Amino acid sequence: MKNILTNKRGDGYIEIAVAVLVIAFILLLIVSVWSLITLKQDMRYMCAELIDIATKTGKVGSEVYSRFSELCEESGIVPDVEFSATYFDSVTGKVQLGDVISCRLTHNLVLSGFGGFTLPILVTVEQSGLSRIYWK
Repeated sequence: MKNILTNKRGDGYIEIAVAVLVIAFILLLIVSVWSLITLKQDMRYMCAELIDIATKTGKVGSEVYSRFSELCEESGIVPDVEFSATYFDSVTGKVQLGDVISCRLTHNLVLSGFGGFTLPILVTVEQSGLSRIYWK
């Protein structure tokens, strides 16, 4: 009985199993952080495109929302979008020359893969631009 308890054969298998679990956890964490980084990058691109169109047209109108739907289809995410500005005509969304148009995109990202534990992360991107159209 004493020989069985003091026998060290097989200790390497346990160390390798623990090392594989630790490596798998680290890889899962790296993939989760990478998805967060790519989501933030995609949302920055979307926000920049929407601001560019809004400043060129001088309004937050159908052109901006059609481009938003194209970008959502392209990226596979549908963030919440809010525009804020001092509107020249609030019905049509027109913004006077030189006034600021701001865009804010928010999206919830759930990092799963850690068993039953999920980590919700709110990703927010905000950009502003100046209107380039003079409305009479």
